[in-house]
Formats: sequence, C-alpha cells, structure tokens
Amino acid sequence: MANLIIGSGVAGLTAAYTLARRGAPVQVFEKEPFIGGASRTIQFGDFRFDLGGHRFYTRNEAVKGLLRELLGDEMIEVGRISRIYLNGRFINYPLTFSSAFHGLGLLKTASVTASYLLGRVHGKVRTIRTFEDWVLARFGRGLYEFYFAPYSEKVWGVPCTELSADFAAQRIKGLSFREAVKNMLVRKLLRSGPPPSLITAFQYPRLGFGRIPDRLAEALPAGSLALESPVVGVEHAGGRVTALRVRTPDGAEQRVPADTVVSSMPISELVTRLDPRPPDAVLEAAKKLRYRDLVVLFLVANRPQISPDHWIYFPSRRISFGRIHEPKNWSADMAPKDRTGIVVEFFCFEGDRVWTADPADLVDAAGKGLEQCGLLKREDISEYCPVRLTRAYPIYTVGYAAQLQVLLDYLKPFENLYLVGRNGMFRYTSADYYIDMGLKAAENILGADHDLHAIGTAQEYAEK
Repeated sequence: MANLIIGSGVAGLTAAYTLARRGAPVQVFEKEPFIGGASRTIQFGDFRFDLGGHRFYTRNEAVKGLLRELLGDEMIEVGRISRIYLNGRFINYPLTFSSAFHGLGLLKTASVTASYLLGRVHGKVRTIRTFEDWVLARFGRGLYEFYFAPYSEKVWGVPCTELSADFAAQRIKGLSFREAVKNMLVRKLLRSGPPPSLITAFQYPRLGFGRIPDRLAEALPAGSLALESPVVGVEHAGGRVTALRVRTPDGAEQRVPADTVVSSMPISELVTRLDPRPPDAVLEAAKKLRYRDLVVLFLVANRPQISPDHWIYFPSRRISFGRIHEPKNWSADMAPKDRTGIVVEFFCFEGDRVWTADPADLVDAAGKGLEQCGLLKREDISEYCPVRLTRAYPIYTVGYAAQLQVLLDYLKPFENLYLVGRNGMFRYTSADYYIDMGLKAAENILGADHDLHAIGTAQEYAEK
C-alpha cells in the first residue's frame, strides 16, 4: 500500500515531495511522457520557454521556504513590466495616470468617464450574476465595451453574459473605476509609486518556471514517478479509494492498491473513472464543466529584443492572439544574447480552427499581428515551435459553481481522497496556491486537518 498521486504538476509533485521527505511511500502516475503539465519549461535549441509565463509571488511562508529549499540561488527577482495594446497604443499595466490618458486619448477618456458617471446616475446593476454585471457596476459600459468585453471573450471563448461574476470577483478583486481614478490621481499628485497591493516585482527561476517541478521530481525516490501511465480506473468501497487501475507504457493494465490518493486529474474526468460508477446526475454535472484550451507558439526572432515587457495583452479582435511574453525579459539565460524568443498565446477550444491550424499559418498570423503593433517584422522570424495544451484553464460559466458542488458533494465522503491543483479543484488561481494545496494535502495525510477547499478563496488573493 502506498500514497498514490495522480498527475505531476506542481500540486501533485509538491504532495509527493512532502510525503517522501517525511519517509512516507509515494507513487506518482503521469499520463504524459513529461512532468510539469502547464508549468513546464521547454528547451528549443538554445532557447527555453514557459507555456504562458508563470511568475512566482507569495505571502505564504511555508511555500517560500519550500522554494528556497528546492532552488536556493536559482531564484532571481524580476521587476515587473506589462502593457496592454489598446487603441493602437501601448498602455502600462497596472495603469498609471499618464499612460492611461496617453493611450486612451482625450475623447476616449472623456467617453469612458461619462459612461461611468451615467451609470452612477441611473443606478447600479442590482443583481451581480455575470462577468458583464460585475464590470458594468464598477467601470461602466464604456470601458467594458472598449477593453473588458473584447479581451475576456477572446480569452474564454464565450460571451461575458455567460461568464460568472465569480471570475471577476476573484481575479480583479477590489477594483472599481472610482478607486482606480482616485489612486492614479493621488499617486500623480504625491509623485508616489503604485499602491502596495500591486506587485511590481516577482520571483522567477533563472532557467524557467519548469525548474520547480523538475527539482521536486529529482528529489523523489528512484522508481516513484511513472510517466506515460494514465489512470483509467479508480476503485472505491466503503467511502475509500481502494485501488487505481493504471495503463502502463506497454499498454497493459496494472492494479495498484491505495492507502491514500492525491488527485490533480481534472475533477470532471476523475468522476468518470470511478468504479463503481457514480449516479447519472454526477456524470451529467461533470459534462457541464468547461475548459479553455491553448496553442502556445514559440517564435525565434533574429533580434536581441522586441520589447522590455514581461507580458503584453491584446484585446483587439483584429489581432488573433491574446497575449505574448518574451522569456529573455524574465531571465537572460532563456535566450542567446543576439536573438530573442517570443511566446504567443492563441486561446481556443480543442478541435476548432485554431487548434487544428497548420502551425505555419499561425506563424503568419502571429507575424502579421506583431508587425501591426510595430514590435517585429515577419521576416525577423526564423524558427518556431508549437505546443498544444488541453484543459489549460477552467471556465467559470454561469452556473458552474452548482455543477462543481455536485461533484464535490459526491466525493466528500471519500476519506482518503484529496483534490489539488487547477484542474483537480477546478479553480483558476496562482501557482503558489497550487503548491500550498500539495503541501497541505500531504500534511493532512500525515495527520493535519487543513481545509484544502479554502486555499485560494478564503485567503486574500495575492494581488488585488
């Protein structure tokens, strides 16, 4: 009998590492031929790149201690620079007074402000149910239609009227038009920096975010990590998981008895693997949970640098990708001195025209968009590497919480099953919380009593 871990993302590997360090037997099963999931760093020739760019910031001392223990002086501090390409101009993000005014222009600034004030006169949105409701109540229709709606719909692939207000409340918590203007004016008058709730620097592993799962895996006992070994069955009886059925790389099926199970498998998949089978209502709820997929396109450019930014966001529908980052700006060791790499993110659904597109066509689309913004010319691109990610992000559609609760209520009586991670919990938050889930799941197995479901929700989000 052993402590079995499903998935080798940062949450699952943290749980395995913590248990193994305390002398508990562990076995990790990963369906892919690599570890790290969406947190891995890919080597492409002389370049390294992350799948989306993952900065690291936390207020959790236990998580900080784990990273120091794993990486030591590999962690570097990086000053944050991010911008939005809006209205044909680059605007600093987080917003500054001068950048917003310059980027929007006098007429658009006046229009956005008037829209906000008009909303105040005619009353607030009474019922906050959707993402649209939440944004209109805090920013007005002008800014909603100019920025929030096009960018959000590009990222999530559904109308803002179908996105839950939960997403806005969690990811842009504490913001309002009035507070944003007040903060910008006060900082301008006092010549002070950004408010303390905004992160201006973050930690980053010198050789990419994937060094975190790499180091976790390297520290595990020999033979405790099985790649290309998907879990195809989860046997249970009497409120306990009794065994996992795993398909081995040679195609055989192996039954592995379980003492405890930590699962970062998508919760909607986990319930379909259960044996005995759950009630139909549970399986129907699982089908209603939706995920957004992603094509990451890495471009090699024959230039030393294209911008100073860590991220640039593109809300315009005329540009097909949603976000880019330049790994060299995160760490100089991610690219040679005379060339740079650009990570371009195309948000999509598995099987749609973006997902199935010829990579050369995506390179042309990326080159066209980057040239339109004045960042790069198509002929500067010499090589490329596409990576497709399924279930990259859980989508908080209206009603998702009720469907998720059906699954959680069914799984709650399983006393030796612990859910962790972005997809294991169906929770979109930051990497430090996923690591904390792994830590606390392991501690629960060893006798603690942490509420895993409170992580990333009951605690204050790291960046308002």
